Amino acid sequence: MNLPARDLAQYIAKRSHIIVKAAVRAENDQGELLLIQHAEYGHWRMPAGEMRPGEAIEDAAHRELWEETGWTTDTMTLEGLYSGPDLRHLHTSGDEEYYVIALFRAQIIQDHLVESRVNSDAGLKFFAMESLPPLNDISRILLASEIAE
Repeated sequence: MNLPARDLAQYIAKRSHIIVKAAVRAENDQGELLLIQHAEYGHWRMPAGEMRPGEAIEDAAHRELWEETGWTTDTMTLEGLYSGPDLRHLHTSGDEEYYVIALFRAQIIQDHLVESRVNSDAGLKFFAMESLPPLNDISRILLASEIAE
């Protein structure tokens, strides 16, 4: 008898994982925040992603910035580490992921090729902190202290 994976999940113990992520608070020369719009859900977020095995967390931040925006930076400054029950993702299988997120601040190196993607269909845009669009949960948590001001 071949049961679908979703049916088998009820017989398997639920699992919890800790996932390490790097997020980048990338800013332009005017201090505006670079955000990426989720194509399906419409919310905006900072560049972020999982650290790979054997990768330094700062290298993960540089890689995610490049992969998601096409921009680079000379330096990344660690702003803080975030973890806790609010940074949890529950899968439909019952498995859960708890995130530990290193937030880096970066001044991006702007060039004309990448700048042409801003405000285009690529879903990249700069925002002043006082006029942020609807953010995903993680970005809202990482920016909470500044949004509340």
